[in-house]
Amino acid sequence: MKRLMIAVLALAISTLSFSQGSIVGKVIDAESGEAIISATVRLDNSTKGALTDLSGNFEIKNVTAGEHTVKVSYVSFDDITEKVMVKDGAAADIGTLKMESSSIGLKEIQVVASVAVDRKTPVAVSTISAKQIEERLGNQEFPELLKSTPSIYTTKQGGGFGDARINIRGFSQENFALLINGISVSGMEDNRVYWSNWAGLGDVTRTMQVQRGLGASRLAITSVGGTINIITKTTDQRKGGSVWSSIGNDGYKKTGMTLSTGRTDNGWAFTFTGSRTTGDGYIEGAYIDAWSYFGSVAKELGKDQQLIFTVFGAPQRHGQRDFQHNIGDQRDVYGIRWNDDYGKFQGEDFLIRENFYHKPQANLNHIWQMNEGTTLVTAVYGSVGRGGGTGDLGGFVREDGAYRGREFRQPRDVYGHHQYDQWYLYNSGQANSLYDTSMVALNYETAEGETGTAQIAANGQNGLIKRASMNQHNWYGVLSTLTTELSETLTLSGGLDVRFYTGSHYRKTVNLMGAEYWFDDDNINNQFDWVDLDGDGIQEEGEWGNLVQPTNDAERLWGNVDRDERIDYNNDENINWYGLFGQLEYSKDQLSAFVSGAFNNTQMRRIDFFSEPDSDNTTDWLSFTGGNLKLGANYNLNENHNVFLNGGYISRAPYFDALFPTFDNDAANEDAVNEKITSVELGYGYRGRNFSMNLNGYWTQWEDKTDVSTYEDPVTEDILFLNLLGVNALHSGLELDFTFLPVRNVTVTGFASLNNWEWTNNPSGVISDENNEVIGEQEYFIDGLKVGDAAQTTFGLNASVNLTRDLSVDAQCFYFDNLYASYSPDDRDDVEEAGIQVLQLPDYGLVDAGLTWTFQFAGLDAKARVNVNNVFDTQYIAEATDRIRTDESYDELLDNTR
Repeated sequence: MKRLMIAVLALAISTLSFSQGSIVGKVIDAESGEAIISATVRLDNSTKGALTDLSGNFEIKNVTAGEHTVKVSYVSFDDITEKVMVKDGAAADIGTLKMESSSIGLKEIQVVASVAVDRKTPVAVSTISAKQIEERLGNQEFPELLKSTPSIYTTKQGGGFGDARINIRGFSQENFALLINGISVSGMEDNRVYWSNWAGLGDVTRTMQVQRGLGASRLAITSVGGTINIITKTTDQRKGGSVWSSIGNDGYKKTGMTLSTGRTDNGWAFTFTGSRTTGDGYIEGAYIDAWSYFGSVAKELGKDQQLIFTVFGAPQRHGQRDFQHNIGDQRDVYGIRWNDDYGKFQGEDFLIRENFYHKPQANLNHIWQMNEGTTLVTAVYGSVGRGGGTGDLGGFVREDGAYRGREFRQPRDVYGHHQYDQWYLYNSGQANSLYDTSMVALNYETAEGETGTAQIAANGQNGLIKRASMNQHNWYGVLSTLTTELSETLTLSGGLDVRFYTGSHYRKTVNLMGAEYWFDDDNINNQFDWVDLDGDGIQEEGEWGNLVQPTNDAERLWGNVDRDERIDYNNDENINWYGLFGQLEYSKDQLSAFVSGAFNNTQMRRIDFFSEPDSDNTTDWLSFTGGNLKLGANYNLNENHNVFLNGGYISRAPYFDALFPTFDNDAANEDAVNEKITSVELGYGYRGRNFSMNLNGYWTQWEDKTDVSTYEDPVTEDILFLNLLGVNALHSGLELDFTFLPVRNVTVTGFASLNNWEWTNNPSGVISDENNEVIGEQEYFIDGLKVGDAAQTTFGLNASVNLTRDLSVDAQCFYFDNLYASYSPDDRDDVEEAGIQVLQLPDYGLVDAGLTWTFQFAGLDAKARVNVNNVFDTQYIAEATDRIRTDESYDELLDNTR
């Protein structure tokens, strides 16, 4: 009987085995033809499935014979459903499945944005997909996702949400370009990127590329270090929606939703995404209170044209930690969360440093398929930015009669916090624990004839208040690109890039901290109020100005104030940009190549409402021309190997801030010249079924850099301005990234970069005082010094494991070395210190981990994600300011640096 049962069981097993087969196929992007990696392929009504490999191929094993329905899904693409017949013991080849974008008009926008194509575009590029963003962003800032790519260094700076910064190949944020849907959003004045303005960008990003080096953009942008190219959602093709919510440490909460109508019968489509983010912050007082929104409307205009209107923004307010303190105090005395800008005021949490901003951007894209080979895409856009940052203004007079300016020079409590209640007592003339003195009341007379005695704070005299520095802009532009196929192998594209920008900068009072008025004498056009500053009862020169009180519910921070309520400074700048660009591409068989050129004319002028009379407050236009020339080629040796080469030259007009180094109209930097950048890059790529890699080397020569800085004379405490011209640097390095699928359901990725970034000359600079008087010239000894503020050696490794169909875990580890402290050229003016290398900070490593669980909830697809950043709670120094002390040990240097 036992033998009979064994025989029957064996027959059943063999029959079952013989009645099974498999399903194989390939999944690609219908628009670009590139393989889609890690797309989910499942059998309907079954737990069986697979993920596509590095070539987009997949295989589902042990499938019972018969007809099955295969469903393919990937973030930001429409699902594909295909029926397939599986025969006994055979592999059913479903063929190549082409996934269409879930967004309307995305293909044309990607062309305008110059999105790099694998094994075709000859640039070093790393791509972060919507799936990676969705899973790993968590409560991190958007830039922190980029730390898993070669030659990228990111930090949170002071630790406030939105205050992160990025360096690419050793170049700071002023020297790379940020594009959103092909439109440059880097600052017009200085090319900087303030990531707090884009707090909700991660919710609507479809893909993000980091093109290191010159990049593939046709525009005359300042991509010295690289280009961050972000493609957002447009309007969803399908009807639907989603809701998400996340929580994190220190009270972090984020909730959001997306709704889409899909394309209606009359050609309309609507999509909206919105979210709300709050949290207390890891750093004391570094709270976040932010909203974000994204809306898109699309309309078909016949078969060949469509309009897409998109608007997005992120109004936010967050606490900051602005002033740097000794690392030893930060680590050993007050703790790494210490923020001396934080304290208590009248029983409530209070910060002297806050940031608040709202920078909505609206784009209207017109897409016109003129004929089978010619497309015209035109974007008209506008951005209206409003907001600023708060800080201190003024100082206190000590008992010895000395004026002690700025908040960081005032006594703190035992916790290292500012004593804001004592500020109030001092300003209001009461006894306080700061000093044995307090502010005395002063006599005044207003322009309307009102007289009296009041607690009046005045810069450089007495009294310390909270102010807001307002930075506002109106920015409008047009970007139009015509692309036409000249033949099967040649494609020509070109267009225009026109921008008009007006920036406005001024300060306003926010909280007088116990004083009744702020007395401002900086506006020569509004000096009609008198304050008896010296107490002699005589109306004298230097005692006329403008008495100001906070208005407009100033603690809310938002909102303009009238010009007669502005203090300290008030100026505008106009910047007009006119650009033309063109590119010729060749593609046949294994070879693809391009040559591109761009030209731009930048016109800039300054309007000063305080330091100049109203009748003559505008400078002449300053005009600079610039541009670039780039070329490159990629050759696919076979289906696995490719090589590429690119090179180029950029002539970059100086930024607005470099033209007016003393912040007034009288001393335009007429000696400023275009910066010159020459770059060459060589790369190799390998693509296999289970392993892919990219290896490249680069060399970038930077000449005639203009460096304008403001600093305080350590002896006299006078404010000095340095205009440094002709600074040269050399950046070179090797970069590697790879992806490896060692076994089924396991993905390993990694990167490495070995760089050398150095200054290569000793430039000379002109020093002037606050009255624009040149007080001397100085040589600065920086030749051979390492470029600071970014790790020159980086490594990273990531492993992701699908434990089940619905559950996966992942971990990332990072290592950073050859990180040097930041420094300014004015720190290196002593020939005796020439050749002393910059302070090298300790190397460090970090580990992050996460878990993803997908499931069904009330019949809907749902996903839960847990992220743990810095798993081992590693303490490290991400950035510091250089110190030269030959009498201190290395440990003492670290403890005493900031």
